[in-house]
Amino acid sequence: MFPNEMQILQQLAVLVVCRSLATGQISSRYFFPQKPMPWVKGREYCQSHFVDLAVLNTEEEYSALLSAIPTNNASFWLGLHKKSSGWEWTDGEQLRLTHWYNYNHEGHCVSLEAMFEEKDKLLARYCNEQHRVVCQGPVSPQSVSVDFVNIDHVNLSWNISALMQTTSHYYNVTICSFICETLSYFYTNGSSLMSISVSNLSAATEYFIYVSAVVIHLDHGTNRKWILQDNPTTLKAKTATSNKTHKIFFIVSNSFSLVLLASSFWCIYHIVKKETVQDTSSVDSTIAELLPHRSGSEKLENVIF
Repeated sequence: MFPNEMQILQQLAVLVVCRSLATGQISSRYFFPQKPMPWVKGREYCQSHFVDLAVLNTEEEYSALLSAIPTNNASFWLGLHKKSSGWEWTDGEQLRLTHWYNYNHEGHCVSLEAMFEEKDKLLARYCNEQHRVVCQGPVSPQSVSVDFVNIDHVNLSWNISALMQTTSHYYNVTICSFICETLSYFYTNGSSLMSISVSNLSAATEYFIYVSAVVIHLDHGTNRKWILQDNPTTLKAKTATSNKTHKIFFIVSNSFSLVLLASSFWCIYHIVKKETVQDTSSVDSTIAELLPHRSGSEKLENVIF
């Protein structure tokens, strides 16, 4: 695919996302309510309006949150609290990050201190303190696998994070070739793996595929429905060549081979034939030279033995 074609497909995908935003859809992973509250109240608020308090299981997620924070003069509760087994995120994962600014053994809840200049901004605090919160939105899959490719469909699969396994959600799958189409696949079985089949595709065609996690929440104060969508995971897949195309190519290829073979035999035949005629003429000339010359007046009976 040419670079300008790729750019056109990406622009089409952006148009699809913009259309969704125009209908009340918010594309983000982290949200920052203004009102300070204790850790428990903050978690209840995030679960009611989004997914949960922010969970940062990887360095990439930690860096992404630091880049998204809207202010550098506030403390934000995270979905990290102390249990008998140690520090644990609200999705059940153990803490693997080591970005403590100051470890407080008495605090059982953790905030992220935006005002600290250092990258290490985690601070253990008393859970009843009043701070702003970072709410976690839906989380798209980190990667998507292409499990099977046919002439008119592809099978895709991805892992479901522990946070999303406990949240009612679905996935928007936008597939683009010359046009873009968005399909929705609901997550219902509580499994850690999601598998889908995208059908009605064209043979031997390269597609750009965008997979986004989506959560719907109803604002009880305004009765307005909010659709929260994470940034999509992107991949490429190409459908297989159709059997009909293979068959036509096979027939044309075989016919062309037969024509070449027949032409080769025709040339060889004429070369051999020409050489045979030349060899025959040469033999006749040699025989004629070896025979005795007879004049017309000589008679057979005059020859004396």
